[in-house]
Amino acid sequence: MGIDKPAIRERLEKFDFTGVFTQELGWDFPAANVTVSVAGQVYSLLSVAQKRGVQVFQCQPGADGRIPDHATRRKIEKQVTKSAYEHLIIFVDEARTTQIWQWVARQPGQPALYREHPYYPGHQSGDALIQKLSQIYIPLDEEEALDLTGATHRLRDAFDRDRVTKKFYDRFKAEHTAFLAFIKGITDQADKEWYASLMLNRMMFIYFIQRKGFLDGEARSTIYAIDCGRSSCSAAEVSS
Repeated sequence: MGIDKPAIRERLEKFDFTGVFTQELGWDFPAANVTVSVAGQVYSLLSVAQKRGVQVFQCQPGADGRIPDHATRRKIEKQVTKSAYEHLIIFVDEARTTQIWQWVARQPGQPALYREHPYYPGHQSGDALIQKLSQIYIPLDEEEALDLTGATHRLRDAFDRDRVTKKFYDRFKAEHTAFLAFIKGITDQADKEWYASLMLNRMMFIYFIQRKGFLDGEARSTIYAIDCGRSSCSAAEVSS
């Protein structure tokens, strides 16, 4: 059973973050709130949810009712780290027009990398954010085996866009190189590389629409072989 996207979207629009995590994503109820001071301004961070030591906070706006600027958000995050090393912060404004979801990638010996995802309820569908949140959904059958490392890795996979993008293109490049060896009848290298890219993109497209259930109403992970002639392509099921 996957996530209920309409329910998550409705809760996001209502700024019901505790509901998003505890009712829709399988996280636990919140722990203690945190208060930090940056440049003489006090910021209250409400505990939204937790999972295996990973904390989710909602940072209330400053005295002006606005979300703090980027530099201040980084300073707030550093202060929060002292109370909860692994965390996710959701910055909101008083008028409830904007959310900024902030997660920080930390690697030993490397500077912290700040990943932020802005969301504007009423102006965006929220699909991109919901897709990220689907990565941190904890089903009941995975609850017992989950630990701090596992929860942290889920956040990384969801919000570390640069890492995920690089992983995708590295894999695509490897598959593209392997696929080239199977292409016969095309002698020009540029044409062969173009054909390999075209075929891989078509296969990914068919995989995507099948996983979404757009072909027969049932989401499946069937693999298809594509046979393309000069004017058309056909797909045949080879395994499931």
